[in-house]
Amino acid sequence: MKLTKKQQKLRFKILDKIYAKGPISRIDISKETGITPATVSEITGNMIQEKLIHEIGEVVPEESKSGRKKILLGISSNHSFYIGSELSPKYISFCLTDNLGKILKEKIIHLASYDLEKTLTEEFYTSELTNFVKSCEEYNPEGIGIALPGHFDKKSKSIISNNSFWKNFDIKNLLHKINLPIYLENNVKCMTLAERLFNSNGTDDNFIFFHVGRGMFCSYMYNGELYADDNFLVGEIGHIIVHPDGELCECGKRGCLQTYGSEAWIIKKSQILFDNSETTYLKQLVANKSEITIETILKAYSIGDAGIITILHSAIKYLSITINNLSMMIDSSKIIVNGELFKEPLLSDLLKEYLNKNINLSVIENKQNVIVKKYSNTTGAISASALCLSKVLIN
Repeated sequence: MKLTKKQQKLRFKILDKIYAKGPISRIDISKETGITPATVSEITGNMIQEKLIHEIGEVVPEESKSGRKKILLGISSNHSFYIGSELSPKYISFCLTDNLGKILKEKIIHLASYDLEKTLTEEFYTSELTNFVKSCEEYNPEGIGIALPGHFDKKSKSIISNNSFWKNFDIKNLLHKINLPIYLENNVKCMTLAERLFNSNGTDDNFIFFHVGRGMFCSYMYNGELYADDNFLVGEIGHIIVHPDGELCECGKRGCLQTYGSEAWIIKKSQILFDNSETTYLKQLVANKSEITIETILKAYSIGDAGIITILHSAIKYLSITINNLSMMIDSSKIIVNGELFKEPLLSDLLKEYLNKNINLSVIENKQNVIVKKYSNTTGAISASALCLSKVLIN
């Protein structure tokens, strides 16, 4: 049945609510969206026939009440399939997911991040993506989402980034050679979408997603939508000043957060340590300072390298200060922190310890809920799949 634009808009709104807050009853969908119960029943009935959603069962009331019982609705898996990919200086990743974010196929290609010009070209990426798409043909994927290490400029069809490599990466080469619809977005914004659509656990809260990578970015989900989605400056958390007399950042200011907490600067400081310390364990782990990665640094940390401990503890300290400041400025129920640094349990624990040490305002009873999300090389690809799903099914 062909829907009018108004009916499509209502359908998208209802489906979005089931994704974000399901399992949820028809009457609660009506209350949450303002759509009449009759319209909700009609539209959800059509989606049940399409096997996009299904009835889970009746709500078990805490107290016995008369009247019509609520029947919960949830998203059905395997309704449709989506390809996600992440472009990263560490690796390129691909995955095929169903419409609930379950991975059915995946591929990760690790890169030599210190020599990207040789290890990652537009032709190489396009070839790998094309091959992955072919391997998924039996699933008839609806489209491709790509999580970028920067922002996508729709007019110039280019990546906006402080990293010159990505500025020169010709994404147009890809768009001309793949037949499926392709959607591109900042990787952290994709992660925020995936958190809402695939990991909602029955809530539709405002939340912050704080990703620490080569740089760092902070994305905000507000009232079911990405906040300031078209303003590329909003979320550039790495350029908040945390130490006015600190080191000179590439942006021209001193003491930016990223000069303490970003992977790029942690690696830079570790390379200096490699050159100037005869006792650093880094010399036992790599032959050349250009080979130092975050994984190398975490190994050195785990075996007690004093210089690395100083660098990483300083990073965690300034990250915790920023996270606490965010909780006082932005209306959010939780802050999700993600990054390879936190693969080391001691650093995750230290972050929580620093956060707990901060003085709580006496008038506020509830502490900010900070969640350290488990790091995975497939997180970005799954998130890109969520971007594709949101464009195809919900928008």
